[in-house]
Amino acid sequence: MIWMPMQIQLHFTRMTSSTNFSLYRRRAQCIAAPGAQKAICMSHRIELSTVEKTFGTGVSAVHAFGPVSMTVEAGEFVSLLGPSGCGKSTLMLMTAGLLEPSKGSITIADIPVTGPQTDIGIMFQDNTLVPWRSVRGNIELQLEMRGIVPATETEKIDALLRAVQMEDFADRFPYELSGGMQQRAAFCQAMIHSPQTMLLDEPLGKLDAMTRESIRSDLQRLWMQERPTVMFVTHSIEEAVQLSSRVAVITPRPGQIERVLEINLPYPRDFDVKNTPEFSAYVRETQEIFRGYGVI
Repeated sequence: MIWMPMQIQLHFTRMTSSTNFSLYRRRAQCIAAPGAQKAICMSHRIELSTVEKTFGTGVSAVHAFGPVSMTVEAGEFVSLLGPSGCGKSTLMLMTAGLLEPSKGSITIADIPVTGPQTDIGIMFQDNTLVPWRSVRGNIELQLEMRGIVPATETEKIDALLRAVQMEDFADRFPYELSGGMQQRAAFCQAMIHSPQTMLLDEPLGKLDAMTRESIRSDLQRLWMQERPTVMFVTHSIEEAVQLSSRVAVITPRPGQIERVLEINLPYPRDFDVKNTPEFSAYVRETQEIFRGYGVI
């Protein structure tokens, strides 16, 4: 897990260069495009092509990740599952445009990632709620930073809060909320601008088991409603199987995607689905892969 300081968060959510503005405008044109043109243009597929990351140079260089090539199709929920230190968060930062690959290329919706992506949703293990704003105020902040008047999105804010059972806490401040409530608010914050691509880096990692299970259900429901393209980092095998259409298994450092498992189970994956032999079989298969790596 790589911590994301506030200054990076603010930089991430602003259009700070003519290049970023150009990409934002091209995607806005896609939204307005008619018929089949829109369908092609709005295919928010993520393409990784021989992506690598090395930190440092010479004898002190650390080969952290790759090479990796993978496609996440539009509307898919793909989990990146691997041991600590394998480069999952590094890949997430590169995909968000917050870290430059050493080699290879990344595209989102067929547009090269060359800097911070302003129109995606992103969440980290540590939420990015600002302490001086209420839950509603934090959600509105994301709109304000995109030049959207919050008053025009009141109904959408209310609907998101209801979807994650936070409607009674809209006027509370982060310090008045439990960790689970803070993460629910952060989900609303990440989704308020209807991103077609979401990058989620262990957003449930610090939560207790019962809260984690509840928020998984919230996340699954929101994904089923909106169908954004999702890359989700987790250490939890059960969580990956429950949420994902595919699970990308990442080896110990330097992380490489050695296998991609198709999870052919019906949604929603509630307790009934989790209690099936098929669900257990996917969990066991994945466990055996990591036993082979010597990490469990």
